[in-house]
Amino acid sequence: IRDVAPSRGLGDVYKRQLFAQIVQDTAQQLTQLGRELASEELEHPDTGPDCDLRFMAFLYHHREEALLLLEGAKGTRYASFREELYDTMRSAFSLFFHRYGAPDADAELIRILVEMRMKGTLELLKGEYSMEHVLRLTQQTGIYADGGFRSLIAFLQKNSKG
Repeated sequence: IRDVAPSRGLGDVYKRQLFAQIVQDTAQQLTQLGRELASEELEHPDTGPDCDLRFMAFLYHHREEALLLLEGAKGTRYASFREELYDTMRSAFSLFFHRYGAPDADAELIRILVEMRMKGTLELLKGEYSMEHVLRLTQQTGIYADGGFRSLIAFLQKNSKG
């Protein structure tokens, strides 16, 4: 209680503590899973679709906590969680661009691609979909993203040479 600004009431302290109790395990597991999947996909690109499905299955099983972390953490010790997750994704995307021949990919392009990816993920989490439907949509959007990534790499390589 001592580390809370005097203008905050005791109820606010309890709300923040309750919030932390609700999301802390999911936050730790999500952070660890994100790192593992990014590393696995970078090492073995053909695992990308499986990694997407594993990530989404985790989010689906923890959807309430995930939505709290991604959209409702303002004023808590998890307020930076969303930005940290996005930073991790931007780093992974940058590594992919570098590894696949576009090391000079615009940082704004990568930021926008991550935003698009996460907005799609949030749409799936907020929707009234069954697990099977979410995984099918995840698979289909992953196929779309993979094709787009390959086309974008080819475009960037072509235009960086000339």
